[in-house]
Amino acid sequence: MDYLELIIVGILTCILSISLWQFSTVKKEMRIQTQQQAYAKIVEARLNLEKTETFTKMAKESTIFADRFSVVDSPDEYYTAVAFLDLFEFLYLVNKTKAIEFGLWLRWQELIKTMMSISKFKKVWEKTKQVHMKEFADFIDSL
Repeated sequence: MDYLELIIVGILTCILSISLWQFSTVKKEMRIQTQQQAYAKIVEARLNLEKTETFTKMAKESTIFADRFSVVDSPDEYYTAVAFLDLFEFLYLVNKTKAIEFGLWLRWQELIKTMMSISKFKKVWEKTKQVHMKEFADFIDSL
C-alpha cells in the first residue's frame, strides 16, 4: 500500500510539473502573439497617417523626407516601398519566433528578393535601412 501511495504522489507530481511547463509555454506564445499584433497595428496606423496629404506636405519640408522622396516619382511610391519593407521586417521577426511555417517564410523570402530587384524599391531601402533593426538590415543586404 505504501508503494501505491508513492506511485500516485509521483504521478501527480509529474502531471503538475507538465501542466506548469505547458502553462508557461502557452503564456510565452500568447505574449509573442500580442506583441506581433501590437506591432502590426502600430505599423498600420503609421502608414495610414503618413499617406495623408497633410503629412506629405509637412514631410516635404524635411530635408530627410525630401531626400527619400527624390529616389521615387511620388510620395505614394515611397510609402508603398516603406510599407513593404515594414511588412518584411515584421515577417522576419515572426519567422525568428518560429510563429510562421518555414515553407511559407521561404515564399516571403523569395518575394523579398524579387522586390529588391526593383530599382526604386532598392533606392528607398538604401535611404531607410538605418531605421530598421540591424539584424534585419543585414539579412536584406545579404540577399
